[in-house]
Amino acid sequence: MANIEDRRAFLRLDMEKELITVSWFDTNERQFIRDVMCIDVSKGGFKISIEREIAVNTEVKVQFKSHLKQSKIYVAKVLRAIKQDHGWYDIGLEFIK
Repeated sequence: MANIEDRRAFLRLDMEKELITVSWFDTNERQFIRDVMCIDVSKGGFKISIEREIAVNTEVKVQFKSHLKQSKIYVAKVLRAIKQDHGWYDIGLEFIK
């Protein structure tokens, strides 16, 4: 069985520029679920491109291959949200669970 470093290395090679599913709650307890572009994955976190800002420190659940039944759900925390010239946001997240 592969260790966590091996699995994340595999994700890094396999998930960049792929759609992933993220979900979170805003400060009004509204839930958002989006399929978003995964820009980059590393052993510590990942970056996505999305049409709206997600507040720093928000916990986000992510599935890298949500179409597969056995796909694991990871939990991450938003570290930064940077609005791009085209209006979308690059969101940097850190794995926490």
